[in-house]
Amino acid sequence: MKKNAFLIFLLFIYSLKVSAQIDDTIRLNQYKVLASHNSYKKNPNPKVIKFLSKFKKQLGELNDPEQMDYGHLPLPQQFDDYNIRGIEIDVNYDPKGGLYYKRKVNKLIGGLRQKVKDPLMKQSGFKVLHIADVDYETNYLTFKQVLIELKNWSNAHPNHTPIFVNIESKGFNPGDESRFLRFLGFKRALQFNDQAFLDLDQEILEVIPADKIYKPMDLKGNYTTIKERLDQQGWPLLSNCFGKFIFILEGNNQDFYQKNTVNRPMFVYSQPNGDNTAFVVKNDPIGHEYEIEALTKSYIVRTRSDTGTLEARANDYTRHNAAVKSGAQIISTDYYKADPRMGTFVIKLK
Repeated sequence: MKKNAFLIFLLFIYSLKVSAQIDDTIRLNQYKVLASHNSYKKNPNPKVIKFLSKFKKQLGELNDPEQMDYGHLPLPQQFDDYNIRGIEIDVNYDPKGGLYYKRKVNKLIGGLRQKVKDPLMKQSGFKVLHIADVDYETNYLTFKQVLIELKNWSNAHPNHTPIFVNIESKGFNPGDESRFLRFLGFKRALQFNDQAFLDLDQEILEVIPADKIYKPMDLKGNYTTIKERLDQQGWPLLSNCFGKFIFILEGNNQDFYQKNTVNRPMFVYSQPNGDNTAFVVKNDPIGHEYEIEALTKSYIVRTRSDTGTLEARANDYTRHNAAVKSGAQIISTDYYKADPRMGTFVIKLK
């Protein structure tokens, strides 16, 4: 019995040494993760989906209610139970507060509350929701709530592998598209400007300690540009990024964010060959597998394995297979967990 225990102990020590060797050779751009798309989102109320479906043609493909009908678990469950290591958060600018505390579509549907009771919605700060007045169900009303959740989880798992946090600055609401909807009270989106991005930086740094964020300046180091760093030294070791978050911005007026400096907490999804490009987004991998594979030699690429609920409803893995074949380091899905309403469609990284 003692001999067996000793052998088990030796195997344990050996496994630690092997994992340490792996950690000392794998670089951040060789790390592949499964990410959730619109990670904060809850399933919409069935009454809302039913109502919107009556106006499917008028709403257009981008606002197709069928494609809104998905949701996610709270972030700690995603991290712990499904090993999700990439998330996406939509942030809506609300510097005065109160812009999003009414859900105007509910005015047209019986039995649904129009106003949000939680006083947080009347406070200034970024709000988290998918489509204002229409697709608003969320596990987190504010961006600050998301950040606190991330910090608390990280403190409980201090040596976690890095988590990519995709931030989308939202600059379009249904109220921007229709005068009639504005007559009904649907709000226009506030556009992101320099001040909005400064406020966004401030919210991040107020909650997440700077040493828990792997920032553009950390990658650039003493080089003139990030491109020069990547060309001459490559990406850092994965082990050097344990316990950290990596924020990447895309969306409304994202170019404002990266003017003249990389001394900010977030990277920006950019075009290949830019002086400070580190992350590239290629959401459609089908037919672009070799293009994405070439990009991964220099950059970290994000793509999607499914869109809207389309693949889940058809049990179609074509997009997922293309994403895996491409070698993209971040593969985003709504189905790390199958939705029984759609079938058995589920995405896992092997």
